Amino acid sequence: MKYKVTEYHSDFQEEQTGTCELCFGTAWVENGSITVEDENGTETEIYLTVWDWGDYDTIYIDNVVNFSAWLQEREVDPIVEETEPWSWLHELVEKYNEELEDDGRFKAKS
Repeated sequence: MKYKVTEYHSDFQEEQTGTCELCFGTAWVENGSITVEDENGTETEIYLTVWDWGDYDTIYIDNVVNFSAWLQEREVDPIVEETEPWSWLHELVEKYNEELEDDGRFKAKS
């Protein structure tokens, strides 16, 4: 299935971290989202941050336009009912970043 980014919303906020009095703190967290659309026109909004036992795990995309261009050229697993959207996007962004590190730009599909 092919996807493209149709919307990006950035929303940095200061959030409380930690789970006990000894480890409480604050951090700036990206509470935004990204919306992807598949080739059938189905849109899925994916939040960029998840809370995990007092910490926040965030997906950072340095250039959303380039990421969308990269994504449109890839056949990827479809988002289905059982899919965890944050993990799906996280894996794709990691692959995108690996390609950028390998040669400084994404590789066009041959």
